[in-house]
Amino acid sequence: MAVAIHQIPRLISLLHFPPELLTRILLYLPPLDIISCRRTCRMLYNLCSGTTLRYLVQMERSAVSDDLSPGSSYPERLRMLEKWEEAWAVLNFHRSVNIPIPFDVSSRWSFTGGALLLGTAHRHNRELPRPTVGYSYGTLPSLSDAQDQKFEWKRRNIEAEVFQVKLAVHEHDMIAALTA
Repeated sequence: MAVAIHQIPRLISLLHFPPELLTRILLYLPPLDIISCRRTCRMLYNLCSGTTLRYLVQMERSAVSDDLSPGSSYPERLRMLEKWEEAWAVLNFHRSVNIPIPFDVSSRWSFTGGALLLGTAHRHNRELPRPTVGYSYGTLPSLSDAQDQKFEWKRRNIEAEVFQVKLAVHEHDMIAALTA
C-alpha cells in the first residue's frame, strides 16, 4: 500500500528576508507606516533608522518635497534637511538686513535658494508698467553671520524686452530669461 505524503509549504517570516530586501520593501511605505514599523521590534527599528528611511520620515515631518539638492546622497540630503529645520527653529523676525537697490526696478523678480533677482528698467522710462530690459541678482546675506552682511548686485543688460526671468539655483546655478 502506498501512502502519499504531501509536504506543507513552510511560511517565511518577513524578518527572515535579507536586510537589503527589507529596506527596499520599506521604501514603498508611507512615512507614518515607517514610523509604526520602527516601533515593532529591534530589527525593524535598526532598519528604519537607516539614513534613507530617516530622510523620508523627516521630509514628511518638515512638509517638504524631495527636491533638496538632486544628485546628492541620502546622508547629505538628511544633513541639509536637519540644518534647514534648525534654521527655522532659531528664526528671529526682529533682525533684518537692508539691501540698497541702486537701479530702477521693473515688475519682474524671482527669489529662490537665497538668491534674489530683480528685473531692471531704463532710468529714463517713467511709464508704468516699466518694461524689463535686464536683470540684477545677488545672494542674500545671512543674519546668522555678522561678517556676511555685505551684498553685491551683479547686473546683466539685455537690449530686448524681457518677459520672464527665473532662477534655478539649486539644480544648475542658472538664470533663464525669455525675451521678445
